Amino acid sequence: MRAILFGASKAGENYVSNHPDIEVVAFTDNDSAKHGTRFMGYPIIAPADINTHDVDSIIITSQWVDQIYSQLTQELGIDESNIIVPSKQSVKAALPFEDNETLAFAQSVMRTLNRYFVSHNISACLDSGTLLGAVRNKGLIPWDDDIDLAVDKDNYERLQASLPELYKLLNTNYDVKWNIVIITVNNIDCCINLEFSNLSHTQLVPFDISIQRRESINGLSELLSSGGLFFAPATHFDSYEPIEFLGETFLAPFDAEGFLTFMYGHWQTPKKTTQITEYENRRASMSAPRTGISVQKRTLCE
Repeated sequence: MRAILFGASKAGENYVSNHPDIEVVAFTDNDSAKHGTRFMGYPIIAPADINTHDVDSIIITSQWVDQIYSQLTQELGIDESNIIVPSKQSVKAALPFEDNETLAFAQSVMRTLNRYFVSHNISACLDSGTLLGAVRNKGLIPWDDDIDLAVDKDNYERLQASLPELYKLLNTNYDVKWNIVIITVNNIDCCINLEFSNLSHTQLVPFDISIQRRESINGLSELLSSGGLFFAPATHFDSYEPIEFLGETFLAPFDAEGFLTFMYGHWQTPKKTTQITEYENRRASMSAPRTGISVQKRTLCE
């Protein structure tokens, strides 16, 4: 199958790795700064140039699924039968928590972070899939691929100021190489990624720990890294509640089950395969910025 992937990002990279049988002709992206460059060795073209290429499918590897689908069908005249909206699992890397050694490592890191937050007066709560696992599975979900935490503006700034100390703690306690990456979206620091790589004698499956900044605006908790796409009622993140997780007391959003219902709908039934279009907490009708979202990354500690 000859295909163009819409979304020159980590999700697109993962999709290509997970589907070695497809013939990638090009990537496309609404970020005009990427046009004319290359990603994974493939050219990045403007969406308007899609129809100049002979392909079987356009595969959407971006979180802006609803907006891109409309762009493809209504503006570019591409037939719906030629558009593929992949499952979230197909744009993820290897599933780390199916590996017992990696799972034990992740659980230990979570406990270390929890104790660090408490000792530094930092309020960080479980979020998204990690919260879902804590409430429903009483542990990390085996088919999840990362760890999600959330903080407000004040706690984000407190944590960011202490990152050199956290970096030293992680590298002292764990036999891997840690990096701490700050992600800036539209010129706002909004996510701290804790990433690790193996040393010559370790074989853990890599995963990220994302500490996302949320901000309450007009009664809604905005996930700043999504550029306005994902949100929740602010009441869930204006205060936290304790939750037992991994044998310790963590923080969870207020009315965690209500938040999970808002985000996932029928969250009580496990689903190994999902699409972003099933998420209730996205602004499906929101227009995606046609100049793309400005995303920068800088490594603070390495």
